[in-house]
Amino acid sequence: MIGEKQETGSGRQDPVSADASGCPAAAPEIKYAGFWIRLLAGVIDLVITGLIFFSAVIIVPILLGPLIGVPSGAAIVAGAAVTWLVITWLYWAIMESSSKQATVGKGMLDIVVTDAEGKRMSFRKASLRHLWKLASALPALAGFVVAGFTARKQAVHDLIAGTLVVTKQ
Repeated sequence: MIGEKQETGSGRQDPVSADASGCPAAAPEIKYAGFWIRLLAGVIDLVITGLIFFSAVIIVPILLGPLIGVPSGAAIVAGAAVTWLVITWLYWAIMESSSKQATVGKGMLDIVVTDAEGKRMSFRKASLRHLWKLASALPALAGFVVAGFTARKQAVHDLIAGTLVVTKQ
């Protein structure tokens, strides 16, 4: 029946739609984004966030330094670390919870991030997903590599946050 849920081979339930005759149509096949395409998207995004970081930590202080004075070395390092954490968090969380559901890198490669039901994530869920990337990064980025071996191509942070990275349909 229209509106019923149908179990897919992935264990995920998808709504069943009807064709013109009213017969249930096959649910579109979900294509999970694999490790290598996700890695490429991540590299693109790291370049972008690196440029933003460079602007915020190097260019702005050079321009404002004469006006506000030069802080100590420890303050510079602490400020740079906090700035990096805030820039990357806001970049990923805002972009992946937006209507595009993708960062610039993911968008260029036609992949999006969804919740477990294939819907757009909230900013809170996207923030938690980004925070859990720390679990994927330790030890030795092994949590990211896991995406190459799970049925739905999920890295550790996706498994914890309950998210999927899929190709656009």
